[in-house]
Amino acid sequence: MNEKKAGFGSSLVLVIAAAYLLIPLFFTFVYSMFREWMSVLPEGFTLYAYGELFMDSQFWLSIARTVAISILPIGLCTLFVLLAMYVVVVYCPWMDNYMRILCTMPYAIQGIILPISVLSLYANAPAPFNNRIVMLVSTYCIVVLPYIYQGIRNNLNGMNAGMMIEAAQMLGAGPFYAFFHIVVPNIMNGVVVSAMLAMAIVFGDFVVINTIGGGYFPTAQMYLYDVMKKSSQKTCAIIIVLFCVTLCISCFAFMREKKGQAKS
Repeated sequence: MNEKKAGFGSSLVLVIAAAYLLIPLFFTFVYSMFREWMSVLPEGFTLYAYGELFMDSQFWLSIARTVAISILPIGLCTLFVLLAMYVVVVYCPWMDNYMRILCTMPYAIQGIILPISVLSLYANAPAPFNNRIVMLVSTYCIVVLPYIYQGIRNNLNGMNAGMMIEAAQMLGAGPFYAFFHIVVPNIMNGVVVSAMLAMAIVFGDFVVINTIGGGYFPTAQMYLYDVMKKSSQKTCAIIIVLFCVTLCISCFAFMREKKGQAKS
């Protein structure tokens, strides 16, 4: 009985928290379907904002650019962090403290400082370093590094990766095989969660993309910024669509992870 009450209480807290978090999104969705909301209830139901948005090819191109510039640096950063953690766990455990300091330093250089520094340093550099896409990907790798590293490190420490690799080696597996075929599949849930957190940060960024990309690589954030000056209803519609795109990407990633666990 006590367990049932505790389970009901936990579920109730989760429902209340979810409702509290979704209330702003709900009212944004409602406002996007009405022409004005000057009194208690909105007036003038219309889907004009969504129709105009879905017919705009520039909007879909900006969505595609945003997804690409979010996935590419996160994938590269995750790969580099996993390779670095392989070296730390297997060969150089004493480097863990230095790596933690190095990977958490981007917390102190985010904002306008990072993109301006990158732009001033590499704008006149030889190709491909002066390419805006290369600078964007590299900058976002730095931005998401603390989140990717912390998620991977916590999961590795939680499962005691060192002892698992030693056990695999006793059974005849090499350290590289043990790390990437035994340890990494067991921490994929944590890796996916870290990647989704990093994607939410990149997906909502405006400072870096506006400073480095500008008109060279207009994304959904820049499209949203331009629309904010013209139509509040269309702005709300864009926010809802961006939320749905992010939700679909997250659901796809978690479904792939679940299927991978089921096959294994």
